[in-house]
Amino acid sequence: MNFDHSSPELNDPLTDEELDFLERFLSGNAVCDDAMDGVMLHGFLTAVISGPNMLMPGTILPWIWDARHATRQPRFLSAGRARKVTGLIFQYWNDINDTLNHCPDLFELPLPTTAREGKEVPVLDEWCEGYCKGIDVDRAAWEPLIERHPEWFNIILLFGTASGYRDLAQRDYTVEQRRSFVLQLAASALNIHRYGCEERRKLMEQGGRPGMIPTGQEPKGRTARQAGRGDPDTQHGRGSQDRFLVDSLGRVTDEAFHPLALSPLATRITQGGTSVDVHIYRAGNHGRDGWVLEIVDASGTSTVWDDPFPTDGAALAEALNTIETHGIASVSGTGPVPVSKH
Repeated sequence: MNFDHSSPELNDPLTDEELDFLERFLSGNAVCDDAMDGVMLHGFLTAVISGPNMLMPGTILPWIWDARHATRQPRFLSAGRARKVTGLIFQYWNDINDTLNHCPDLFELPLPTTAREGKEVPVLDEWCEGYCKGIDVDRAAWEPLIERHPEWFNIILLFGTASGYRDLAQRDYTVEQRRSFVLQLAASALNIHRYGCEERRKLMEQGGRPGMIPTGQEPKGRTARQAGRGDPDTQHGRGSQDRFLVDSLGRVTDEAFHPLALSPLATRITQGGTSVDVHIYRAGNHGRDGWVLEIVDASGTSTVWDDPFPTDGAALAEALNTIETHGIASVSGTGPVPVSKH
């Protein structure tokens, strides 16, 4: 699944500077302590991209901001900063997706290292925790594949789950064995992705389409170990509804920014036997910063309008007008993108 964007730069791979900016944001005090870091995010996105169903932005972003409960939103200083951060996440998504699909030989795991016996040893925990979180968001759909090919998930579950980590603590792997796990882990990720692509291709050839996981669905289990992170419900003496409304300097503010709350006007449009899903979600400030329009076709290709609309009704009207004027092919990945995007 690829998130095509009308701004060409958002379809390019992340630069080192952009990746550094994203990692600094995720490790800063604008997000809660349970936010994913860059390594966990890579594992999470790899699983989401490879999974049986399509997960929409409103489904995955809460888990990035709060990997434990998906209830605490980040504090953005402005709508523009929110769009920059979320844009970088989807750009990272596209980068991983393109590598998996078009140049799998270049697929690498961004793993940190630690010293052991005087040698550098890769740390697999956070990447595997992220991958397991991507599985948990849609656990029931993953179970048949895990049962069919458990060998693909051995290392992922060993380093990414609480039960696996307990088992890992009982084993005395050598430095060489731990290094070999990196190649095995990358091979497993590629095998899982290839399998998922093939299953989706078969489904679409039969006239079906991948399922779509709605925003707000709770995961069936919490497998991530979350090492070194406190319980979010007691860490600051607040309940799970705490929104952590602080900016990058730690200054408490009154104005919250909650991106990607979906509009009830979201709908499916069919024209000439082709269907697309219209998603409309808040840009922030309860809609005062506008509404974002996104259209997703049956193959999962997403088209996002650059600028927000004043109301969700205006966003829906734009979607209807675009399809009426330019045809549904213009937003279904089978035709040219209209140049008059809002």
